[in-house]
Amino acid sequence: MIQRFLFMALVDGLLQLQEDPTILDQLFEELWELAPQEVEGIKTYFAANPMNVIHGYAPRDVKLPTYSIVMMDEHESNKFLNDDTRQVMDEESSDFGADVKGSVWNHTYHILTFTEHPDVASYYYEIAKSILFASLDFFADRDLFDIDISGGSLAPDPNYMPEHLFERRVVFRCERLFERVDRESKAGKAFQVGGIHIDKSGSPSDVGGVKTLITPIAPDELEE
Repeated sequence: MIQRFLFMALVDGLLQLQEDPTILDQLFEELWELAPQEVEGIKTYFAANPMNVIHGYAPRDVKLPTYSIVMMDEHESNKFLNDDTRQVMDEESSDFGADVKGSVWNHTYHILTFTEHPDVASYYYEIAKSILFASLDFFADRDLFDIDISGGSLAPDPNYMPEHLFERRVVFRCERLFERVDRESKAGKAFQVGGIHIDKSGSPSDVGGVKTLITPIAPDELEE
C-alpha cells in the first residue's frame, strides 16, 4: 500500500538524519542559507526530539513532534479497453495464459507535520519534503509514477488535529497500476477454438465433405 511506502521512506530518512546530522547542514545552511547558529539549534532540537511517524489523523494525546500520513483521495485516472492490461506469459505460473485486468489509479496523500512551535513546523516540513525527494528511486522501484510533491499550511481544525498546535503539510500525488488476474479467462481459453488446421494432404474432405468450391492450398505450396 502506498501509505506504507510513505511510512517506510519517512522512517528510513529520519534514521539517516540521526546517523548523519550533517545532512541538515546541507539542507538548511547550504540550500536555504540559514545562519550557522540557527542550523545548530535545529540539529540540537532534532536530536532531543525525535520525530514520531503515524498513520491517520493525530489523536489529542499525540506525541510531538509528529508526521501524520493521511489518504485524502484516490480514483481511477486511466482505463484500458475491456480492462485488459496484459496476459500472464510466465509458463511456470499456474496462471499462465490468463488475462490481467486493471486500470491506472491516482493517489493523493498528506503528510501532516504537528509541532508546538511555528518555526519547528517549518523545519520539519522541509525535512519531510527533502526525504520524499530523496526517495524517488525507492518509489519508482515500487511502480509509482507521475509523482508530484507540493505543500502548504492548514488552518487549525479541532475536528482533525489537536488544539494549540502548528501544522504544515506535504502533499504527495502519484499514479500506480492496479491489477488482478482474471483466472476465469484462462479456463475459457482452454475450450476456445482458435482456427482450422489443414495439413499437407489438404482436400475438400477436410471441411466435412461440404462442397466449398474452394481448392485447399497446402502449406508447402505457399513457400514457392
